[in-house]
Amino acid sequence: MIFVTLIFSCTKIMTTNIGAGLIPPVDGVFTKDTVLEVLTKNIGFDTVAVGISDDHVLGYINDPIFGKTKASINFQVGPLTSPFSLGFNKDSIVLDSVVLCLSYHGNWGDTIPHLKLHVYTIEPEVLFNNDSAYDNNITFERGPEITESGTAKDVDITTLNDVDSTIFNKEPTINQLRIKLSNAFGQQIINLDSPSAFQNDSTFYNYLRGLVVEPEETGNALVLINLLDTATHLSLYYHTINHSDTVTRRFAPNVLTSASSNTILRDYQGTQIPSYVSRADSNQDLVFMQTSPGLYTHINIQSVLHMPNVIVHRAEILMYQVPDLTTDNDKYLTAPNLFLSAEDSNRRFAIPYDITFSGGSISNLFQFGVTPKSHIDANTGRTTSYYSFDISRYVQNVITRHDTLYNLSLFAPYNQYIYPVKNTIYAVPISSPALNNAAVGRVMLGGGSNSQYKMRLHIVYSAVQ
Repeated sequence: MIFVTLIFSCTKIMTTNIGAGLIPPVDGVFTKDTVLEVLTKNIGFDTVAVGISDDHVLGYINDPIFGKTKASINFQVGPLTSPFSLGFNKDSIVLDSVVLCLSYHGNWGDTIPHLKLHVYTIEPEVLFNNDSAYDNNITFERGPEITESGTAKDVDITTLNDVDSTIFNKEPTINQLRIKLSNAFGQQIINLDSPSAFQNDSTFYNYLRGLVVEPEETGNALVLINLLDTATHLSLYYHTINHSDTVTRRFAPNVLTSASSNTILRDYQGTQIPSYVSRADSNQDLVFMQTSPGLYTHINIQSVLHMPNVIVHRAEILMYQVPDLTTDNDKYLTAPNLFLSAEDSNRRFAIPYDITFSGGSISNLFQFGVTPKSHIDANTGRTTSYYSFDISRYVQNVITRHDTLYNLSLFAPYNQYIYPVKNTIYAVPISSPALNNAAVGRVMLGGGSNSQYKMRLHIVYSAVQ
């Protein structure tokens, strides 16, 4: 009787997921499908540290469902050669301009509203070292603003592949965000021209601890910036008293010596998210998924314990996007790749049997179901996303061998690691390159108690009758 009460539907094969023709008929063996309940609970928030070689996010987003995101970039630049020289006596140099150039690798969000960016120095006494990893919630004490005239750089994301005619000695700037800095700051760098400052990167960092690029709370997008691309550098343009030809000297991040971090601050005030995370109920109607640093959820499939001993052809957790009917943000703030792991005592590890590894990395991510798929939502006619995670072998072993049933953890990883099995001491990256860019991606899913967009466990099975 317990089994009957847990099944919402049976006998009908859901051909959109697996065709009945794939299972040949055998005398006395009947193939059916059923849908079992899952329990969902929004658990909390995670943090990440963005590596210097990965794309950093920069910008501001105000999303009624997921709140505000403000992303700043902190990094060091140093001389390209050691020892370094400007090539002329500093007293004969006439500064033309100084420009911070950032390599643009794309965007996420609504690109029509403009971003407004400020650049600051980091105070010299601040600890900012390349041998430390800085979480996204760490900020640094800023020095004076060095943006030209102290005025924010207005950024039209749609034109970042255009040449910026306001820059002295115009250069090709396709896929480059250029911010003109104050001449006073450029003159400070020229005045540093001495063996003590320009001997190497370390001596230069003593004088210029680092730079902070920070947005105002305007716009509705994040741009992707790569610090190690050759298009990212600080450029000095100058000539000498006796020569009018312009000379360019550049300072850039160094993968071996430069410190960097990505400050990504989430503000959920005014959204439903804090109340869902703090509620004690074990089966919620909405699941909020946001790429790290973001939110994660626990899924319980305890209903499978009441399945009889059957042959499982497919067991999949189906998850459906709940469309945002108040704004058009779903068009711009797209769904991320998700990952589903087992969890025990706050330790995440691969779901047994259904995740495979090759050479220390996961080899079946996309077969497992990490990418969102598109379909037409029957309730609204909109194109929305859904996910299907294949946990067939794990469910089979829970049913037939009585393997341990774990809580499952659903999250949208940036560079997180996973243990291949529960008790190993070595973790491996979920994906390389990362499954998502940090902070890029969000989706509101129906939970286990949602009446229209119910998350559920769909099982196609055979039994002898």
